[in-house]
Amino acid sequence: MAFKELKYIVENLQDRANMLDFSIKKMNSVLFEVLKKNGIKFEEFKNNIQLKWEEFEKKNQNRVIKKTFTSFFYENFHDLFSYFLEEFFSFKKNSLNLFNKEKISEKITFFEYNYLLNPNEEEQFAKISDDFQVEILYGFSLITWYLYFLVRFLGIVIRKVIQKRIYILLDAVIVKNTDVNKNLNFMIIVKDSKDKTFNYYYNMVLYYFLRQIKGIPEDYFAKLLEGREKLYQIALKEYSSSKEKLVDLLYYFYKKCNLLQSFSPLLDFFNFVGARVEDSIFSKWDIIKKEFLINLDYSPEKKNSIIVFFDYLDKKSTLYSTFQANNLPSPKSQLNLFLLYMKYYFGSGLEALEVGDLLFLPKVFKDTLNQHNKDVEEVIGANSIKNVKEFLNFLSALSNIKNIDLFFQRIFNKNISQLNYGFFRTFLKSLGSNFSQIITQENKSLSEDPQNTPFTFNIVVDHICRILYVIIDKIFMRSSPDDASKNFIDPRSRYIGKNIALRVLELFVFQDINYSDDVWPDYIISLNREQLKGEMKKFNITIPEKKFYSVEELLQIMITYNIHSFSDQPFFEEWLIYEIIIPLNNLIQDVRNSVKDPENEIKVYEKLSEILLLDIEDEKIIKDFKFLCQNFAPFWKNLD
Repeated sequence: MAFKELKYIVENLQDRANMLDFSIKKMNSVLFEVLKKNGIKFEEFKNNIQLKWEEFEKKNQNRVIKKTFTSFFYENFHDLFSYFLEEFFSFKKNSLNLFNKEKISEKITFFEYNYLLNPNEEEQFAKISDDFQVEILYGFSLITWYLYFLVRFLGIVIRKVIQKRIYILLDAVIVKNTDVNKNLNFMIIVKDSKDKTFNYYYNMVLYYFLRQIKGIPEDYFAKLLEGREKLYQIALKEYSSSKEKLVDLLYYFYKKCNLLQSFSPLLDFFNFVGARVEDSIFSKWDIIKKEFLINLDYSPEKKNSIIVFFDYLDKKSTLYSTFQANNLPSPKSQLNLFLLYMKYYFGSGLEALEVGDLLFLPKVFKDTLNQHNKDVEEVIGANSIKNVKEFLNFLSALSNIKNIDLFFQRIFNKNISQLNYGFFRTFLKSLGSNFSQIITQENKSLSEDPQNTPFTFNIVVDHICRILYVIIDKIFMRSSPDDASKNFIDPRSRYIGKNIALRVLELFVFQDINYSDDVWPDYIISLNREQLKGEMKKFNITIPEKKFYSVEELLQIMITYNIHSFSDQPFFEEWLIYEIIIPLNNLIQDVRNSVKDPENEIKVYEKLSEILLLDIEDEKIIKDFKFLCQNFAPFWKNLD
């Protein structure tokens, strides 16, 4: 593989990111510049796409049963993709293996690939990763990020050529270490774009977003409300066909989870469904037992194992979605998220972290901490964890300053959102490992009866997807949305017919926005920030940047569920020690060891100021950090 294209792209990306001049559109422009360097070849490539599409359309005119775009891509995508990678971006065509392709509906086709990196390619990617440090790539390997945007950009090129509302996306990728070298296992999905649905959804969430801002004329809000009503119309129109499409949706989740060998793509969808069951007149356990398990030719013990799996995922998806619901824009919102999960994990002391079920892998935590303590003079014990817990309580003072990120950079060497997305990624890795342990434990118990065949991960995913189908069918699917409202405790307000139709439509949004529905409004608004800012200029209104996700945060949201390079990610339990406990313990010990009398708040304040104010010249930041030092100083009085 020649790496001049990659080097050029990353250099430009780094320059623009460092100048705060980066957006997803600018990323596309950098890739387009690479194609323009191959001007004649690129024009030939587009002409080839156009000819193939015109031939397909011409044949389609004579067909009694018309084919959709998925048939075109089923036949042609691999040739286009392999040519695009090799001719413009120097991937080796012979290293690319298409091992499966499926057209699962008239609107979705997916392709599963392996790409085997040779030692030279691995070395070159590692070298470029070391040479260029781009903050927005934090937490992801360069190769997976690179592939993600190349596939996305190919989709843009094809969409413009054929003038069809489709998306082509790298929907899942995992890096596997083989005996020889790294193997990229990934899935590309070609699907309809749902542009109208998302435009109207944008209108709806924008209406509520802008209502808090004065100076916007009422006729602007009237147009947004029109969009909201059109969204309801789409939901009501598509309700009758939703049951059939639900099979395709859950099969999509099944394929994605199996490729990644992780339940993470299903977690927020799982919680979305579970929360609606809680609002219904039904018990989810009754539905599972009476309408799913009863149809399985399994022993009672094996059926109970399925309940164990479902219960585990039910609880963990609720926990994860609770954290995700607080993953909102602005450093203050990110601080609240940080304090939320810190309180959850540090609330019960060291013993709860080393034993019990607070952590996914308590043994990993205990072993990692023991190994760390072997290498240091001042070991981290129960009192250290108690001190960390108490100090975290003092961090609420950060909500009163503007420079939250700078504080986190000083203490943790990362800004607050980087730390939080590190939490999410490692949480998912440990959850996956823990769930594998549970499957193994259940199989061990079941093996006492030779008639019980063991569960594999794929079989468990299959059962969970089928259970979700049964639950959704039970609570949402009736002859009409109004009829389905009778299934809910509150049928006259939250669960009137049109709201049920919208909830059903939102089930399918998870295929495009594969994370908590609490994040959707800010995510969609942030994607459209430039357009929105332009519209607000007409009213002399400026919306603060803190109201939007940063580009880095948008990219983190986009790919956290889709890119699993877990081989180079720590477990959550390791992350908790190295990224949280050790930095905070070091700060606590540094101040304590430097001040003769920790009860002397003035001396503690001076030492904290020395640490936090180093090389800071901005008077406003100095004022903020002195405020923090004053608030933190009393902590050392009661230090254990």
